[in-house]
Amino acid sequence: MPKYVVRPEEVTGGAPMERGDGERKPVRDLKVIYPETVNPAPRSLILGVVEIEPGHHTPLHRHRCEEVYYILSGQGEVEIEGERYEVREGYGVYLPEGVRHRVFNKGSDLLRYVVVGGIMFVPLIPRWPTESPYEILE
Repeated sequence: MPKYVVRPEEVTGGAPMERGDGERKPVRDLKVIYPETVNPAPRSLILGVVEIEPGHHTPLHRHRCEEVYYILSGQGEVEIEGERYEVREGYGVYLPEGVRHRVFNKGSDLLRYVVVGGIMFVPLIPRWPTESPYEILE
């Protein structure tokens, strides 16, 4: 039977972007619309939500797909190829395929943003397969 709707209790974590130990990690990468959460599996897009606690950041990484972010709450900086850009509620971010990037929470509240990305059909540089479709660089 098709599964088109994902309820909050069905959202999963455990993506490579998550950092920290314990029950509530300081960087959470929540899989909302992913091949493992809907049926039929998406062919070209995924949707997630990233949450970063104050003073923390996602790891520097790159991948073989475009991504867009929409900042839901909080404030911080996105680093793209070594340049930093301010982001806050209501901002959008475009990340071309292959750029090194990470996001820093520079505020005193949770930084939360929606991620829409392409399914990574092509191999990573410099090797394939890897444990994940991300190439973590730190």
